[in-house]
Amino acid sequence: MIAITGEEKSDYYSSICSAEWAKYGYSVERFEATTPDTLGDQLNFADKKFSGNPFTPTEKAIWYSHFRAWQYVLRNGPANVIEHDTYPMRKLESFGTDEIALFATFPRNDRAWLGREEHIAPGAGYYITKTTASLLIEWALMAPIEQNVDGHIYQSCKKVLNLKQSQFEDYHLKRATCFQIVNYDVGTSAEHNV
Repeated sequence: MIAITGEEKSDYYSSICSAEWAKYGYSVERFEATTPDTLGDQLNFADKKFSGNPFTPTEKAIWYSHFRAWQYVLRNGPANVIEHDTYPMRKLESFGTDEIALFATFPRNDRAWLGREEHIAPGAGYYITKTTASLLIEWALMAPIEQNVDGHIYQSCKKVLNLKQSQFEDYHLKRATCFQIVNYDVGTSAEHNV
């Protein structure tokens, strides 16, 4: 679980979600997130994203948090990666021979965010092997980064699985076992510039 120790919102969400994962028999390993104050220098961000907006410091920190998680998987083997606000609905499926699988959605229901439909939330929950971690790292270092890390994970997953768009969405939505929670009184910890 990617989380920020001592940050109020991250501590709030990670405590709720870790407790719920424990109910399903999972012992969640905490992975300290990168913050805007602890960014690395390995990633080359474009001046602007493909949307035309610049990256926020938080978006860059999220990128580095996942990048470091991929490096961890490359050294230690396959893992399920979740963010601090990823809340389980049931036990994870077995991913068998899959090299990568996405298993989180956002929002959980149509009332959650102004009637938006439920979609895959790539960075909120995914399974990767050493091979896929290597590819995620390689593809991130190939050229200046022009999308948020969720987009990178999503596009990389499509390449690895080689599924058509309609098959890809259905494949992962049917396997979704968790979702990102939001408490509007607490807010979210990520500052996005779509």
